[in-house]
Amino acid sequence: MRIMQARFVGLAMILVAAMFLDVSPTIAQQGGSTSPAPAAPSPGRGTTTPSPSPTPTPGNIPSTRSQTPSNPPQTPRPIWITGRVLMYDGGAPPESVTIERLCSTNSVRAEGYTDSKGAFSFNLGQNNGVFADASTSSFGTAGFGLDGNAGAMSSNGGANGGANNPTSDLFLNCELRARLPGYRSETISLAGRRMLDSPDVGVIMLYPIAGIQGLITSATSGQAPKDARKAYDKGLEAVKKKKPDQAEQQFRKAVEIYPKHAEAWLELGKILEQSERYPEAREAYASALAADSKFVYPYQQLYRMALREQNWKDLAEKTSQLLRLDPFEFPAAYYFNALAHLQLKEYAAAEKSAHQAVEADKKNSNPKARYLLGAIQIQTKDWSGAAESFRAYLKAAPDAPEKAQVEKTLGQLDQQINRIQTASQDSAAQQ
Repeated sequence: MRIMQARFVGLAMILVAAMFLDVSPTIAQQGGSTSPAPAAPSPGRGTTTPSPSPTPTPGNIPSTRSQTPSNPPQTPRPIWITGRVLMYDGGAPPESVTIERLCSTNSVRAEGYTDSKGAFSFNLGQNNGVFADASTSSFGTAGFGLDGNAGAMSSNGGANGGANNPTSDLFLNCELRARLPGYRSETISLAGRRMLDSPDVGVIMLYPIAGIQGLITSATSGQAPKDARKAYDKGLEAVKKKKPDQAEQQFRKAVEIYPKHAEAWLELGKILEQSERYPEAREAYASALAADSKFVYPYQQLYRMALREQNWKDLAEKTSQLLRLDPFEFPAAYYFNALAHLQLKEYAAAEKSAHQAVEADKKNSNPKARYLLGAIQIQTKDWSGAAESFRAYLKAAPDAPEKAQVEKTLGQLDQQINRIQTASQDSAAQQ
């Protein structure tokens, strides 16, 4: 019996090691953007306003209705969109939810509504005025999208050439979100979407605002003086242009003028981390938290650094701090918190976080949370629980590369469970 248990425990650690090497570069990126400053604000969670597009000059607009422009705007063909909205607990919304489209100038347009089960479907941009309104960057300006990417807009109403380009260009800097009072929505990018693509955009999750202490935009950064804000904006522009030296210079200038500019400290830390100046990056992230302890993204960056260095104690601490501030925005943090506690042999905490990681994975985008839970349950000798978790993993990831190994482990677990059941039955019969 002890030999069998030791074999399971050793196998669990082999599975975890393989899993860690496989998922750490990808799953660590899930859960929140690392560049909050250019992003569109979430409802109730602070604001960051992108630069608006200039008002079109009279030369861009026909002076009378009888005039015919030489290159009239052409209405794009509608794109059929379907998807679902789910609450944070996996259920349908309690009422109909408005689906909104946000584009490069931070303008918002209602596109459709959900049914009683949270499903939605509509023709994207079906309203005639959507692409002719200056507020949606349909005239010639350089607009910035919700992800901070620049996109040159033409006077034809689309990016870089309008109707002569793929339909997807018209939605290059647009995203979809759900709107329900009291809840914050995930967003889905529309960049690259074409008419012949699958219409299903997936699931938009809604999370309650009440009870969330963390901020996705720094409160102290919003109080920065003009010169500090100007330096910060120049730093972001340098990042977009892939000029890290200039970006570093501007971010340093911003925090020198205003040391509580948490977002500038965050961006400086990312520049330093990209150039592998890890001690300096860590100091920059710590300075961001010193400026605003409720700003969530520095915690995310610090836990990723701890993961890369396999500093399990720091990984456990940083993910715990992040999840206390915001238990919804960063589901991957539960996963890595469980991994850290497992490596520290703190099995009760590891199992709790692994269960939370599985529960938080409403979209089934991280089946390895079930894999990890099974490995932890082997450590705690919960053979039945481990078998259930591994079966759930194979169901969620039927083509997993470690499928053969997991199936072999399941066979051994079933043998162990049968031995225990047989021994229990024999003991009961003897009594």
